[in-house]
Amino acid sequence: MKQIINKILLIAIFLMGGSTMVSAQSLEELINLAIEQNYDIKILKNEAAVAANNNTKGNAGKLPTIDLSGGVTSSFNSTKQKFSDGTERTGNFANNTNINSSILLNWTAFDGFRVQARKEQLELLEQLSDMDVKFYVEQTVSDVTMAYYQLLYEKQLLANFQESLSISAFRLSIAQKRKDVGGGKAVDYGQALVDYQTDSIRLLGQLNTIQSLEIELNRLLNNDLEHSFELTESDFSIQPLPSKDTLLTAIKNNNKQLQQERLLELISETTQRLAKADRYPKIDLFGGAQYTHSFSEVGLVESSRNIGPLFGLNISFNLYNGGETKRLIENADIYRESAQLSREQVNHNIDANVLDLYHQYVSVSSRIALANNNIEAMKKVYETTSEQLKQGAINGFDFRTTQLSLLNTELTLIQLQFALKAIEININRLSGSAIAAYL
Repeated sequence: MKQIINKILLIAIFLMGGSTMVSAQSLEELINLAIEQNYDIKILKNEAAVAANNNTKGNAGKLPTIDLSGGVTSSFNSTKQKFSDGTERTGNFANNTNINSSILLNWTAFDGFRVQARKEQLELLEQLSDMDVKFYVEQTVSDVTMAYYQLLYEKQLLANFQESLSISAFRLSIAQKRKDVGGGKAVDYGQALVDYQTDSIRLLGQLNTIQSLEIELNRLLNNDLEHSFELTESDFSIQPLPSKDTLLTAIKNNNKQLQQERLLELISETTQRLAKADRYPKIDLFGGAQYTHSFSEVGLVESSRNIGPLFGLNISFNLYNGGETKRLIENADIYRESAQLSREQVNHNIDANVLDLYHQYVSVSSRIALANNNIEAMKKVYETTSEQLKQGAINGFDFRTTQLSLLNTELTLIQLQFALKAIEININRLSGSAIAAYL
């Protein structure tokens, strides 16, 4: 029996010591680490920086453009010119040179309010990118918090399985002693050994579950994947649940997904205004200065030079483009309606989700109170059956039944406590208060 126990202990020690580093870390430390190092958050922050760079008056078309151009052209031609008075001029490989330069300012004075709509759209896109970052930061806070308390839950299960294994070892030792003195049945010893090994298998499986969860948590943190965690918290500290009306108001004002949908709806409105801009004329103002100088070896004019300002006005208005403008406006109307429907759907789904979580919270809280009472009662039963087993008043099967009942009542309480914590985390995420709650 000692060889079996020692072999199981060695395997457990190997699994528990497989990680390279162990450190005690609080939930707040892990959340800050995730916000600082998470790949997706870094990428979204870069996208937000791009959106901020795009939100300029120049990109919207509010500012004029200034172009400077210049050039020199030379040609060599064999030329023969015959004039009306009968004279002729000829030249072989005669050189013609033209020099030109200009500076031109162009400004769109009116284009159907397109500039205003575009600038507003760029501002909304910047806000949307910032909201994407806030949404994912809040989601990461919720994910890390959930993983942290799931790890706590799995470690509590591990402690429960270790306690069960200790009880099985106690029963196995008694069966071994009775067998050695000839007072016990071989079948009792065999059943005790099977139950001990069954509990050992469950313990080893739980150790593997904890390792997998630690790898996932390290992935969220962009951390060394073999880093192991020693949690600073030992129980599930449950926050009080606000009233239903307070909760729904907080969701309406603070839910990041709902705010994203509102911004998308506003962006669809600017797209609609951009499409309608094609129904208006476009007015461009321009002004500048130009310089030209030309030389010719053959011709009436040997050289010519021009320098001076220029300015003007261009007006364009599309009369017909095959119905393209109408099509774009109709599609923009459809996109706006879809954005509105999407916002209403998200709002409805979030409200339904929160109400469901609210009722689950109330129900699980009541069940936890009952589960605590069950544990107190089962502990008294277990103490009685332990003494009866020592005295030989009951057999190993009856003791095993009591042991499993105690294990199941403890497991029920741990499961309910974790379920209540998971409900709390989801409620805080949906109400936009996850960062304030866990940081």
